[in-house]
Amino acid sequence: MYRVILLAIVSIGIADVDVWGQTKTHFAVQDDISCEKINFYLKASSGTCEIRTRNGDTPISIMGLCEEEYVTPEFGQQVEGKELNAWLNLNDSGKEGFTSKLTKIFGKKSTDTKNYWNIYLSHFKPYNLDLNYGVGKAYIDLSNIAVENMKITSGNAHVKVGYHSKMENLIEMDTFMVNVDLGDVEIDRLNMARAKTVIAEVGFGTLTMNFDESPELASEIWARVGAGSLTINLPAEEIPMMIRIKDTSFRKLKIPSNFVSIRDNVYVNPSYKEDSPNLLTFNIDLSMGNVVFAKN
Repeated sequence: MYRVILLAIVSIGIADVDVWGQTKTHFAVQDDISCEKINFYLKASSGTCEIRTRNGDTPISIMGLCEEEYVTPEFGQQVEGKELNAWLNLNDSGKEGFTSKLTKIFGKKSTDTKNYWNIYLSHFKPYNLDLNYGVGKAYIDLSNIAVENMKITSGNAHVKVGYHSKMENLIEMDTFMVNVDLGDVEIDRLNMARAKTVIAEVGFGTLTMNFDESPELASEIWARVGAGSLTINLPAEEIPMMIRIKDTSFRKLKIPSNFVSIRDNVYVNPSYKEDSPNLLTFNIDLSMGNVVFAKN
């Protein structure tokens, strides 16, 4: 049995003609006491999106500013069993000019004040987050909430995600997935995600993983790198680590000098122990791109 609720747009028109018909929009996901988990799906074709955590009466609150001529927001929520599903689609209306679109593609690190969205999460219940960005810019602070699974997809967007407020995930994360096509993604303080598994796919873009401290838990990181680049920044303190690299004639791999090879294409550092409770194991499939392990 499931119940579907489609929430109408609550919008306030802005009278000032200088803002080119921009509209303020507010959505709120209503909690359901029967639900034990919240699944949130975001698809942003363009614009600037910020996700933060804050105390509030709703599990998800969204405030946006957009030009309705170019962007059509679609929001809804659905209760199915013991899970609450919510989604926000920022659809491209197809009316934007070619020059404007090109500017967004090449200016992906700039803030789009005409298509700007703030999304607030709370510590109500565990979240599964699926965030998909086309072009534009995204900032995601996951501090002090419970995220069970995380997926980020960047087409040609600049995405910065992490635990910027230095408060770790309230639960152990099962899987953290990242898919980078032409964009770039930076994960800050990945150790605070407490992720058992990290899966990364890099096409032509760039992905940066930052570890500012040794993680509490063991993690298995699987990365496939095409023509793009992957950089792993490690803290000054030693973390027990193993690196497995799939053999390829085009590979470009840079690892710290204190790593040694224990067999073909397998490297470990001096802190490595097979039974280390916080062992980081990297499994890398490298094609024509490059992978760099660096010390902070």
